[in-house]
Amino acid sequence: MADFCKACSTELFGEDRGDLKGVTSEEDWQQGRAGITICEGCGVIYVDPSGNCVSSDCLKKGKPGHGDTQWPTTP
Repeated sequence: MADFCKACSTELFGEDRGDLKGVTSEEDWQQGRAGITICEGCGVIYVDPSGNCVSSDCLKKGKPGHGDTQWPTTP
């Protein structure tokens, strides 16, 4: 089954299906780490705990919801 980041899911289906939610744990995210996965719209990307694309070099870079989420600063 194809998986999509939050922005691609909303663009294609009109809603966030939550395909990539939870790939990155909240604990990892707060420590400045993100899970890497494949979004069928973006390619290979990093995602935050909500499934947002946080890769500034994804296939849809520059479009809203792609790489515009700020990574947390590490302690």
